[in-house]
Amino acid sequence: MTERAWDQDAGVVIRRITNYYTVRYHGEDYMCLPRARLKKEHVRIHVGDRVRLDELDEGNKTATVAEVVERFNLLPKPAIANVDQVVLVFAADQPPFNPLMLDRFLVLVAQSGIASAIALNKADLVSPQVRAEMLAPYRELGLPVVCTSAMAGDVQELVDLLENKVTVFAGPSGVGKSSLLNAIEPGLQLKEGEVSAKIQRGRHTTTFASLYAIRGPHGDCLVADTPGYSHLDFGTMEPKELGWYYPEMTPHIPDCRFPDCLHRGEPGCAVKERAHVPDTRMASYLRFLEELEANQARLASTSLKVEGKVKQSGETKLVKIDASARTASRRLDRQRLMDFDLAEEADLDEDLEADDLEETEE
Repeated sequence: MTERAWDQDAGVVIRRITNYYTVRYHGEDYMCLPRARLKKEHVRIHVGDRVRLDELDEGNKTATVAEVVERFNLLPKPAIANVDQVVLVFAADQPPFNPLMLDRFLVLVAQSGIASAIALNKADLVSPQVRAEMLAPYRELGLPVVCTSAMAGDVQELVDLLENKVTVFAGPSGVGKSSLLNAIEPGLQLKEGEVSAKIQRGRHTTTFASLYAIRGPHGDCLVADTPGYSHLDFGTMEPKELGWYYPEMTPHIPDCRFPDCLHRGEPGCAVKERAHVPDTRMASYLRFLEELEANQARLASTSLKVEGKVKQSGETKLVKIDASARTASRRLDRQRLMDFDLAEEADLDEDLEADDLEETEE
């Protein structure tokens, strides 16, 4: 592993179930609880975090998480720390290759500042010419691209890509992420999904993120298999930011005449004049741009509605609250707060993280 991920004095969190963390430390897995101090200080522990352990019981393989080492990045959804790369797994067919969704994932990963790579699984289902056409725009970007077939056991290129790294597999359901991991490390025996013949979409089999240790001939690696997604939004990104996540556009953006140029035909647009953006990539850019503009308009409309509910009384702003949102008794609210159980808070945190992993449909 890389030196950052394999600090000799720290273990790596590979799984979380409620308040219990499985930590891989010197090749062994320990079941751990965090120190009470970490909870009091509201220290969040994520899969992939490097942690220092205390009270090791080598016989029972238990320990206490005493400290979380400063992380160098965090993939927000699902929350996995200290990631070296995200391998975007897409199928050549069954389900059909989806360049629009692949471009969406590339933008989302770029937002996190993490390197991307592409694995085209089920590559044996299409001809070499079709594969070349699918992957040409991404090879031109200089992204690492490998072709695999989990069913045929053709995974060596992918194994080489994973070596000595912490990797997250991401992509839509049914493309074979779990199947690839099983082909690389048969002992994992991960549940594999099938593709619906009716809707050509995969069934969701992975329900939470875990890191799996895989031993390679020249070095070990950690790989996270994550739930599949059919749609992901860009959060609060502004339309003018989108172009910076397209490497073909980035070198030319500073030369555009207008600083808020959206590269959609504005006069003096250096991107339009100089950048070579493949048609499929330009189509995805324009689609995402429309989505961001619609989201911006929706937020502006919501803001105006909220502002309309605020009435002025001298210099004090009074917010009108709907009846459904009013509380019957402040004293009762205080009592509920005093009775709030920390164990329930932990369960709530877990529920919130589980919600982050739910698949959303377009």
